[in-house]
Amino acid sequence: MNPLGLGEHGKPTTIAEGRRYVTYINYRDWSGKAHRVRRSGKTKAESVRRALDAVREILEEGAGLDITKATRFREAYAGWLATFADQVEAGERSQSSLDLYTGEAERVVLPAIGDLRLGELRTPLLDRFVQGVLKDKGPSTAKVCKTVVSNTCGWAVRQGGMTYNPMRELTPITAKTKKARALDVEELRKWIDALDASEYACRQDLPQLARFMLATGLRVGEAVGVTWADVDLVKGLVRVERTIIRVKGKGLMATKVKSETSERPLFLPSWCITMLKERHERRRADDSPVFPSGAGTWRDRNAVQRSIRQVREGTDFEWLTTHTYRKTVATVLDEGGRSARAIADQLGHSRVSMTQDVYLGRKAKNAGNLDALEALNPDGPRDANEERQDTANEGERDGAA
Repeated sequence: MNPLGLGEHGKPTTIAEGRRYVTYINYRDWSGKAHRVRRSGKTKAESVRRALDAVREILEEGAGLDITKATRFREAYAGWLATFADQVEAGERSQSSLDLYTGEAERVVLPAIGDLRLGELRTPLLDRFVQGVLKDKGPSTAKVCKTVVSNTCGWAVRQGGMTYNPMRELTPITAKTKKARALDVEELRKWIDALDASEYACRQDLPQLARFMLATGLRVGEAVGVTWADVDLVKGLVRVERTIIRVKGKGLMATKVKSETSERPLFLPSWCITMLKERHERRRADDSPVFPSGAGTWRDRNAVQRSIRQVREGTDFEWLTTHTYRKTVATVLDEGGRSARAIADQLGHSRVSMTQDVYLGRKAKNAGNLDALEALNPDGPRDANEERQDTANEGERDGAA
């Protein structure tokens, strides 16, 4: 029989004692000393389970771990959040994600389950929590809360405080996704005319920003993050390198774009180059934003959205957002026969499936099969060969008769 290693335990041995069962388990602690645990229960399964739980708890606490089953969820959350913040600092994750997770954790997650111990977190309990958030606050908040709890539990597993992640088997969060709508040609011209005619929109620099986003397909944060140093008017090229976000306690900040594929050079159509050349004469400095705020600094993307909402109010464009411009660009490229990969490169998507599923409408794909299907028509006209064959068949039947 092989000796037990450090922190290992042997197989349970169970005996009946009167009306109860008693289970013994030998284990070796982290100092090398051998011990035995004894636990009883009304059934054999209960006594084995209690003995195993006792051994695991003893070994986990004796391993010098900072995170154990007795650790409160809020303490584990703080540990995971610190690692996520380090990833943000290294440029591996976004500041906006950190702010989102922190906000929903403090508002929803911690008040509900923050004081529970890790050993108390079970799938049924967490499923009821997430489904409750889904019912009370909607799918978006429920998904964020689910991500926070799952990432915290995953971190706790890696630290030895949990043996598995109880979030894996949760009921899926299903919700109808609201797909962005594209502008058709008539709507596009009507909207641009409305921007040009609005004194407020012109003060907010919305007409030319809209044209720039329609020429590139940039996200609004990327568009307001472009500086004149990123634009080559000779080559007709713009380099997308940053996005502007609002960071809690720090204000507006320029950060790296979402992914490596989002950091991309794009050629500009001639009409956009003409517009930029006119703006270039009014620039403040080569490193200043192409579309700055009134003070010449970074522009808040949320302020852009608010301005658009004010312009569209009471019009036929109540549904329009800056994301409509991206959808319109994707649709125009798709109708122009561009591949999904080319459209994904334009939009800065790392996965072509994102472009296909969210930005491109489903088209009829059976054009090559139409000729064969046309011939299948049972009510269509018959050709001469069919008629001759029918006559021959009738003659054969007459002769046989």
